[in-house]
Amino acid sequence: MLRRKLLIRIGLLVACFVVGAAVAVYLLQDAIPEIDRINHDAVVLVDGMHDLDDAIAEIENARDGRPPSGPLDAAMPAERLRAAMTTIGAHEAIKIKDSPQARAYAALSELLPVFVEPGNTDAAAQRENRVRVHELLRELAKTARGFVAAEQKDFHGYFRWLVLGLTLSALVMVNVAVFVLLRTAMVVLKPVGQLVEGSRELAAERFDHRVSVAPGDEFGELATAYNRLAEQLQANEERKAETLRQLAVTLNHDLNNAMATIEMQLSLVGRQSGGNPNLERYCREIQTTLSRMSKTVASLKHIRRVVLTDYVDGQKMVDLERSVEEAGANPSASPTGAPTTGTR
Repeated sequence: MLRRKLLIRIGLLVACFVVGAAVAVYLLQDAIPEIDRINHDAVVLVDGMHDLDDAIAEIENARDGRPPSGPLDAAMPAERLRAAMTTIGAHEAIKIKDSPQARAYAALSELLPVFVEPGNTDAAAQRENRVRVHELLRELAKTARGFVAAEQKDFHGYFRWLVLGLTLSALVMVNVAVFVLLRTAMVVLKPVGQLVEGSRELAAERFDHRVSVAPGDEFGELATAYNRLAEQLQANEERKAETLRQLAVTLNHDLNNAMATIEMQLSLVGRQSGGNPNLERYCREIQTTLSRMSKTVASLKHIRRVVLTDYVDGQKMVDLERSVEEAGANPSASPTGAPTTGTR
């Protein structure tokens, strides 16, 4: 029972850690592709803007009769311009309706055909179109960079909260694990401590001590066995004490009869002593000894627990004083005033 209880607790704890780790891995793996997507979209947008700027510059250089500003490309500047616009137009930022970058892209798309093929447009209009194209190009680049920065900022905030949430969850799991382990340890340590304390009480011959452990597991069975053993030892001790008390009653009865006879003879001897002080002193000593014997035998009736002490090597005797004290009786409360004459 105890083994199953421990396995259930530890198994649930391990399962919670495994599930928590799996959830953390899933969330992190879901965030990594998002990082790759944002970085890829940013690179695509930047490359598209760079190609668009190069194509516009090549068209202007060709129109003004200046040499190319960069290495020659196999594709014509107009074709590169259309390819760059297609790449930029396919970006997610441009597809957002009524966004600044979408409006700048739409205006630039309307103006570029006139910029590429001015036709009969006069020089002033061409210069105005050129200025307008560069303004729209700068606005598109600025709004596109702002969109990428906002997207990265949002993802960084999400990723920060994700890491913080996982960290807090891990701390909570660790605290819960510590709590569960402490409770599990108490399930073992508390009954073990009670059983150890019970063993000490049993070794000290205090057989009235009982161990209180909740039943239902191996410790409960041990506690039941301990209490049963203590009851048996206590019953044996009580039988011994009862035997001694019965023996005390018998001895007290016979001894009082003998003492009554001896005291009667001592009274006769005292009356016939003729005032002899030595004889009177001897009679008093005999009476004192008889009284001490009567007290010793009477104290046997108050024994509730047998306490042995060393008498000689290899032999023990009953310590009457400690036996009475251990039982909660006071030796001075023994019937010292018991009658020393007559029978009981």
